[in-house]
Amino acid sequence: MALEGPQLVYSRTEEDEPALARALRLAREVEELLEDTSSTAAGMGGANGAHSTRIVRAMAASLVDELDAIVRDARKTA
Repeated sequence: MALEGPQLVYSRTEEDEPALARALRLAREVEELLEDTSSTAAGMGGANGAHSTRIVRAMAASLVDELDAIVRDARKTA
């Protein structure tokens, strides 16, 4: 007879933070991280690295802007 170890059960708990607000918060964190690492990343890849970093930073800023607008609209209609 084999002994069984402890059983791991995963359950996802509902968070108090709405999904849109959470997405906006996470997008802002990504944007901040990209700003902090932009000088390091640009130096490592030369001109291509700098260009790629600018593109990624612009995409993150655009995501933050879009999510911010959606959250504002959701608050107005609520």
